[in-house]
Amino acid sequence: MIRHSSPSPHGNRRLRPAGRGQHLLNVKVRAVTARRQRRQKVSSLFWMSALLVIICVTAWLGIATALDKFFFSNSEYTLKHVTLELDGVMTREEALEETGIREGENIFRVDLSNAERALRAVPQVGDVCIERHLPDQISITVTARDPVAWVAPLEKDADPFDPEKSLLVDETGYLMKPRIIQPEFYHLPVIYGVQSDNIRDGEPLHNEDLHRALALLDEVARHPECLLNIRTMNISKGYCVDVVSDRNARVTFSTEEYSEQLARLRQLLEHCRDSGRELDSVNLMVKRNTPVTFVMAPPATERVAGANQRTASSGGRKN
Repeated sequence: MIRHSSPSPHGNRRLRPAGRGQHLLNVKVRAVTARRQRRQKVSSLFWMSALLVIICVTAWLGIATALDKFFFSNSEYTLKHVTLELDGVMTREEALEETGIREGENIFRVDLSNAERALRAVPQVGDVCIERHLPDQISITVTARDPVAWVAPLEKDADPFDPEKSLLVDETGYLMKPRIIQPEFYHLPVIYGVQSDNIRDGEPLHNEDLHRALALLDEVARHPECLLNIRTMNISKGYCVDVVSDRNARVTFSTEEYSEQLARLRQLLEHCRDSGRELDSVNLMVKRNTPVTFVMAPPATERVAGANQRTASSGGRKN
């Protein structure tokens, strides 16, 4: 016999799994717990940071108080001596004015970095060394740039050593206005004819003609046996360097192969020395049959008169 099951009063609706409500409740509980733990961590981190800041501030105040008591307000560290080696660049008063250093202030309150920067800003200063010597001394050592020539305007009757118009130049082309003109500066060569709008104190001059002239000075300095002492140089032509020696000889150099030209000039000057002749001019740009002129000897009457004068002077001394 076949039995037919009676239909369900709920039809075909699916039954909700048992325990689903309990699962949702557990999820909510875990979420609340997680939020509470995060708040606790944030709160703990905040209080730890605050405590660390308080400790740091307290330590800093304590250290600052100790430093002020034992160093910055300690009369033993009052600056009493400032020793200066200025290499002829400036006076003691000018150096103290530039650096702002004053005797009587606390030695630890002197800003050595600012003082060094102030001195290095002076064009003629090449190097600076400033040191504290506890308890009450500061030493300042200045090394001056080494000038090799003057750069002067090509003006008639102009004083080439006038610092208002002329500047010193070192071997790199760095220009500088001297505060104090040392006696040896008057023996430096004078370079005329620098054609540039950038001739300014405290700046390098990137001028090809000037650097050629400086290269010639360097070559002469490295070969003193060439017997040339340069008094003036004119570079206005560009293709050559016109030199006047300390004996008023005019020498024209090409702007290339200085060593070869100096070797030929040396032979010529040695000949003048051995023969008693005086060089007037030479054009070293011409390699063969070099044009040379010599100072003319005085007339015979002048030589005789000079000899008679020397004889009379000698006789007067004998009497």
